[in-house]
Amino acid sequence: MSRHFPWTTLGIDQTHDTAAIRRAYADALRGLNVDEDIAGYATLRHARDEALWLAAQGAREDEGDYGLGALDDDDAADEIDADFDLPGDADVDADADAYDWDWDDSPAPYRPARLSDAPDAQQTDAQRAAQDAWQALTDILYPGGEPSEESVTYTEMEAGLAHLGVLLARAEQADLAEHDALDGALADVFARTWPRSAPFVEPANAALHWLEEAGSLEERPALMFLNARIKGMRFHEKVQEPGHPLNQAWVELSRPGSASFIDRLRVKRLDIDKLLTGLRQHYPELESYLEPERVASWEGSRPEHGVGDTGPKMVRWLVIVMLVLAVPRLISALTDPRPDDDAPAIAPMFNPAPTGEQIDAAVADIFGPGVDMNAVRTADPVFADQLRNAFNRSADAQHAPLALVRRKALEAGEVAEFDDLVARAELRRFWLTAAKRQGDGMCQKVMQFDFADRPLEMGDLERIRERKLLRQMLEAKVLGHAMQDGTTRFAIPGWVVGEMLNRSGLSEDALRVSMGDTASYDRCTAEIALMDVVLDNPARVPEEVLRGG
Repeated sequence: MSRHFPWTTLGIDQTHDTAAIRRAYADALRGLNVDEDIAGYATLRHARDEALWLAAQGAREDEGDYGLGALDDDDAADEIDADFDLPGDADVDADADAYDWDWDDSPAPYRPARLSDAPDAQQTDAQRAAQDAWQALTDILYPGGEPSEESVTYTEMEAGLAHLGVLLARAEQADLAEHDALDGALADVFARTWPRSAPFVEPANAALHWLEEAGSLEERPALMFLNARIKGMRFHEKVQEPGHPLNQAWVELSRPGSASFIDRLRVKRLDIDKLLTGLRQHYPELESYLEPERVASWEGSRPEHGVGDTGPKMVRWLVIVMLVLAVPRLISALTDPRPDDDAPAIAPMFNPAPTGEQIDAAVADIFGPGVDMNAVRTADPVFADQLRNAFNRSADAQHAPLALVRRKALEAGEVAEFDDLVARAELRRFWLTAAKRQGDGMCQKVMQFDFADRPLEMGDLERIRERKLLRQMLEAKVLGHAMQDGTTRFAIPGWVVGEMLNRSGLSEDALRVSMGDTASYDRCTAEIALMDVVLDNPARVPEEVLRGG
């Protein structure tokens, strides 16, 4: 079995044994000069953290558990006030006002110069690097020196994660006092700058094990807040998985507009109530991801006492309506002398085409606020017709419009100019990374420009950046292009191959095999590495790589 990151860096095969992972990390660390090879040390720690995360994910999958306690158990359906917590965690009130903590907006008082009491002349390179990283990270969290509720950009996120990696590496090798000081400073600054700090909290938790304090008497006030946020983010990720017990309720409440008659037949009222009650009790900030009009329409139909039998009553009325409508057609069919072959086709009685408002809301979800169907038609009339046809099919596949836009963005590589080719490369990297997380052959589908089979699951920050890039390509009028060639063969220069080897962690043989076989296990890792090289050197790589990659 060929290895890939992180296992190739640790020198072991993939495993769920955390003790084996830590032993492999310790063995690799002994052979590393940390002061001289800071980048290698950061890569090793990244490999250890990702391996431990993968092991934890595998363990949860083995248990058939989604990390949400009673919500994973169908037998718990009778309990509206279900447990939304991770197994083994104490219940934590998600309200920040419940914590005995000073919530001013000023930057955390901790500063990198206090990482060590040694004079600058006596500090090690690692200490000075940590000081610089702390300053750079706080500059990102406090843009212009002021608190901000704006999300970090993709560039800021990448830079912030790099700075955080340096700080976590320093915490790993520092003495206990310095480790604890840095741990406390990171927790404090992340809590004060939430939600801007959201992309950095999980990596810090993986290295510093903040969730292990959850519910304990020693849990720090900042961690009480952050741990509730971490569990909320994990729930948000899990509930979007098709196999989750409340996935249908989540999808339903995320759709624009009011719930229709058909919607109420598709989704259980009990699941809607469980989801809303659980969110409001444990993760109230997650309700902002739901559509208020859709939520209000469901809540307005709730019976006064408990959960009613609206569903069965609706089914009975639906059967009656269908019979009433079918009687005239049946009489006509029996009395019409025309042969069956000449009989007119009967249109389906239920084809809930989206309304204009629903289409505009969906277009805004694809391209960002301020873009509706009229704006698409103004920017690119040819593509507007293609997108409108996709909405006409959305009764069969609700994600068809977004799937079309993503496919057309990749096909535009044949005609796009330089700036839009770079945007295309960034989109491709987003989609490949998300597909690799999703697994189950999704990466191969992205490489084949196939987004129609099932939705691609992406994070909120990724979607924000995706909208901006897709809007750029819309305004460039390249999305309406009909792909002619269909081939993606191109030569990769030697220096690009060298960079791909460094970034992917693959051996030369594994990289060569994966790039020659789209079904290879390592192909996704290799493609992501290629996009990293392209995005770091867009003006240097050959144009055919930009168009084909």
